[in-house]
Amino acid sequence: MEATSKRSIHLCHENGDWMSQLPENLWDVPLHYLSLPGSHDTMTYCLDKNSDISINESKLLQVIDKCMPWIIHPIIMKWSITQVLNVSEQLDAGIRYLDFRIAHKPNDSSVNLYFVHMVYTTAVVEDILWEILKWLQAHPQEVVILACRNFVGLTKELHHHLISCIKKIFHSKLCPKDVSADVISFRMIQ
Repeated sequence: MEATSKRSIHLCHENGDWMSQLPENLWDVPLHYLSLPGSHDTMTYCLDKNSDISINESKLLQVIDKCMPWIIHPIIMKWSITQVLNVSEQLDAGIRYLDFRIAHKPNDSSVNLYFVHMVYTTAVVEDILWEILKWLQAHPQEVVILACRNFVGLTKELHHHLISCIKKIFHSKLCPKDVSADVISFRMIQ
């Protein structure tokens, strides 16, 4: 899998600044009219092999995995991994829509949030958000859309914590609240 990852990075590395190279007549087109490349289950490149199955999955699957982990867990891992490039590599390859499925691990007393797709990731959400900010600072003309969903195991307090992290990390890079999504264009958020 690592050879595939290196080959993919080599083939796609020059796509890190593609938005800044769009013809100027597209800069005023609302973003929702543009086709933006995205990755499905963006964070599955770092699923935790030792993770329990998500509490969002069926109880039967959780029980079978507890009884026969040597059979079930490898199948789940193989099925769940949809990405081999890390988030910065995906952005370098031209991905601009990141599909984040966010979760809090059961029995975890910390406020750490993780990503999930059948099992939890090793990556902490806040760390990945900082990584994206660093990438955006190196590519100031690019726009990245974060699609956060699922929120497995998040209490109201943890959801507020997530929102606070996003605001703290991206503050001036966030899309303005008072502008309708129907009119937001590349030029407006530059």
